[in-house]
Amino acid sequence: MPTSAEQFLNSAGRVSDYLSTRAEPAIYAPTLTDEITTEVVVIGGGFTGLSCALTLAQAGLRPVLLEAKEIGWGASGRAWGQVAAAAKFMPTQVERDFSPDIARRINLAAETAPDVVFDLVKQHGIQCDAVRTGNIIAAHNPDKASWVSHTARDLQARGYPVHLLDSKQTQDYTGSSRYRSALFDERGGALNPLGYARGLARVAHQAGCDIYLNSPLVALHKSDKGWWVETPHGGVTARQVVIATGAFTGDLLSSGSAREIIPVRAYQAISQPLPQDVLQTLLPGGQPFNDTRRMFSGVRVWPDGRLHVGLDGPLFEANAEGWLNGASQRLKMMFPQLPELRWDYHWAGWVDMTVDHYPRLHRLAPGVFTAYGFSGRGVAIGTLMGRDLAHLVLEKEEQQLVHPLSAVKPLWYHAFHRPLVQTLTARYRLEDRLNDARYGRAEPELNP
Repeated sequence: MPTSAEQFLNSAGRVSDYLSTRAEPAIYAPTLTDEITTEVVVIGGGFTGLSCALTLAQAGLRPVLLEAKEIGWGASGRAWGQVAAAAKFMPTQVERDFSPDIARRINLAAETAPDVVFDLVKQHGIQCDAVRTGNIIAAHNPDKASWVSHTARDLQARGYPVHLLDSKQTQDYTGSSRYRSALFDERGGALNPLGYARGLARVAHQAGCDIYLNSPLVALHKSDKGWWVETPHGGVTARQVVIATGAFTGDLLSSGSAREIIPVRAYQAISQPLPQDVLQTLLPGGQPFNDTRRMFSGVRVWPDGRLHVGLDGPLFEANAEGWLNGASQRLKMMFPQLPELRWDYHWAGWVDMTVDHYPRLHRLAPGVFTAYGFSGRGVAIGTLMGRDLAHLVLEKEEQQLVHPLSAVKPLWYHAFHRPLVQTLTARYRLEDRLNDARYGRAEPELNP
């Protein structure tokens, strides 16, 4: 029998095979081979582009959506699948970073984002293993325990269904005695991201959106009728253009947006099904789980008993593999009851990061809009930003948008951002290792 490492290497070429088997079938759509005219063309078949196209179609337009590969081929179909009722930062931090009106809009949108996502899933019968059991964030050291406690109190004061778990409750919810406290937010959940993307594509198509696959953007030019969007075998003339290509935006455009995004590599792995006696103790309530480490800490259990974990790995290497051994060791520390893990599926994808971890919403030129920089929160925030892009096309008031329109601000150090990010990440990894060495043991009072 091959070792778990050999299984992992043998599966390294797969791209979301497991997610595909648990999703509704991909819709059939042709490759664009003609020259057509439409009111608006949406470039990108991920959460943002699909949400935009669906909103436009429901408003009575007939948008054209162009996808370079297949629906959900990029980050949307490779995500971990958490649907969180929060932006990258908690409400208090958002209120520090934005004016009162904008902060209110961002916090309200983050609060209601799971409602938007799960309502779409329910209304349209999207097959994506959606579970709304809440989210858990556990404190991995005493400083973060203080942060968790303060954050829980702040969210409770705002009327949110959030609970602060003590060490015993945290162990009951997670199956781990590693943590001293945790925040449990009832509003969130998780889903199959590829299934969600395919479902949005189906619904958008049924609403009147024309979808073309294997039709990448080759060039974008101003024309006397608006914009000419060229593909390898055809093209679209449109009055307005929405570019929803996430981490790939910089590769497509020569604008400053190429120097505003920092694309980094994220890795996922899914195990073979766990024994039933272990499943009864590990995240028994079905919540997706994170802790407050600097680096990847996400863990969830699928309905068929498989463990899904976010992996660390090389940040900028397109063909690299996630570090399975490190994840296995971390999981064993968190959940001593785990048997030797054997990994069946592995994939990776690019995440569109920004320096401050806030999304960007831009008007690149008259009639050309884009949004990116979801920094790992693409399921919910991408859905909302797609709706915002549609509102811009429909010329609605900017006060209805979640994030404000802003000018592109290229990073002056973008040309050498990789060594800077790698240095910072090395520091974070060291901090995590030191914290695990110091605080990674089980609580003695829970394990007499």
